[in-house]
Amino acid sequence: MPLRKRRRSRRSRTRRPWTTAGIVFGLLALALTAAVWMVVQRWQAGPGGSGDADGGAGAGFAGSVETATLYYVSEDGLGLVGHETSVALAADPLERARAVVEQQLAPAPPPLISPFPEGTVLRAIYLANDSSIFVDLSGEVTSAHSGGSLHELFTVYALVNALVTNVPEIASVQIMVDGQEVDTLAGHVDLRQPLEPSLAWLVEEDEVEGEEDGDATPDTEEEDDTKGDRADDDAGRTTDDRT
Repeated sequence: MPLRKRRRSRRSRTRRPWTTAGIVFGLLALALTAAVWMVVQRWQAGPGGSGDADGGAGAGFAGSVETATLYYVSEDGLGLVGHETSVALAADPLERARAVVEQQLAPAPPPLISPFPEGTVLRAIYLANDSSIFVDLSGEVTSAHSGGSLHELFTVYALVNALVTNVPEIASVQIMVDGQEVDTLAGHVDLRQPLEPSLAWLVEEDEVEGEEDGDATPDTEEEDDTKGDRADDDAGRTTDDRT
């Protein structure tokens, strides 16, 4: 009997290191899983970008109300108009960017027109260390897009200009769709790498209001055609330069 007890005691002692190692391994696995989950949540937040890892606006975030410049299509459809509006903006660059995009995707104040197809929402947003921001939009931005080089330019640069104008930490914008990189939205503007802002298609809001009041002479058909040709040339040059 004493010999049997001694043998059992030896077996118990040899098992203990393995048991301890198993517990440690399990704790490390749990920690790694939690870390991976947080990274995934930060990037793949749901529609509107309200993931908990980002502390998103969808979770009840409220920043200080500031004046932001957003960009809409003029009533005549021939240019972008910078329109100032009050938006709750945070000091954190990512949260500030999220608020700007969500407000930009909201309906435009009349008589201005939104450059984004109805139903387009923000899926996720990520700010890189090189001052580039990745904006993941829902599929409606392509599937419901009206097409045309000018309208596509308005859609792209309304978003790019709004982010760079209102978030000093951002220098360029990469547009994605449904979590994937895309070549274009509607076949014209190259989206294969981050874009810097462009005010080439910007018209003054005062000019638009003046035309509505009859204070300005409407564009002739020849001038309209010239603007359309310039947009086609610019869109083609954008694609060719990045090939």
